[in-house]
Amino acid sequence: MALPKVSTPTYELTIPSTGETVTYRPFLVKEEKTLLMAMEAGGTAAMSNAMRDIISSCTEGNLKVKNLAPFDLEYFFLQLRGRSIGDVIDVRIKKPENVDCKEEENCTQICEIKINIDEITVDTSKISDPKIEITDTIGVKMKYPQMETVQKLAGVDGEEDIKTDNIFKMINECIEYIWDDEEIFKAKDHSKKELNDFIESLNTKQFNKIREFFESMPRLSKEVTWECPKCDKSTPLVLQGIDSFFG
Repeated sequence: MALPKVSTPTYELTIPSTGETVTYRPFLVKEEKTLLMAMEAGGTAAMSNAMRDIISSCTEGNLKVKNLAPFDLEYFFLQLRGRSIGDVIDVRIKKPENVDCKEEENCTQICEIKINIDEITVDTSKISDPKIEITDTIGVKMKYPQMETVQKLAGVDGEEDIKTDNIFKMINECIEYIWDDEEIFKAKDHSKKELNDFIESLNTKQFNKIREFFESMPRLSKEVTWECPKCDKSTPLVLQGIDSFFG
C-alpha cells in the first residue's frame, strides 16, 4: 500500500520585470535542505544556484528560471521563503561606520531586526525603456543580465564594482537586437566581435544611454533603523540585495 501524500497549497506571484503571473507551491523539506546546504557553504554563487533550483522545483519547471533578471530571482525567492517558512526574517546588522556608540567597548556592535518579507519591495518605477534610440534611425533593444552573467563578470562572490572590460562584455551579452530604418538584426545571429564593434562605435552620449539602462535596474530594498542595544545611538539604513537579508 502506497504511503499517503501530503497536499500543498499553491500561490500566485507577479514577476516584477515582466508582469507575468506565475503559480508556485511552498518549498518542502528537500528544498529547505538545499537552502541550508547553500547557506553553510557560503558565498553568492552557492546561494544563487540554490535559489534557482528551489524556484524551478516549486514552479514544477513551468518557469524559465535561467531567464529571470537578478532582482526577479531574489524577489521570487523571498516571497517563496515567506510562504514556506514564515513571513518574518531575523536580520543581524553590524554597526555602521558612521555610528559612534557612547560605550564603544561594552556595545555588542550588532543590531537584530525583524523584517516582514511583505515589506521588502522592488521599485520598478524607475526602470529605463529597454528600447534605446541611438540615432534617429538606429536603436538597440536590451535585456537584463541573467544571474549567471552577473556572477561570471563580477566574480564568483561578486565585487560590487564590475571592471570596465566586463561592463562591455555584459552589454554585449544583454543585446537582444539592433535595428535601423530597414531591418532588425538579432544578436544571436551575429558574433560577439560584431556586437562589440557596434558598441565601440558609439560616442560617449550614446553609450551612456545603454549604461543608464543597467544603472536603473532595481534591487530588493528595505529601509530600517540600526539601533545600538546598549546605548541610544541609531541611524537609518537601506538594506539592498538578497545578501542583506540572509547575511
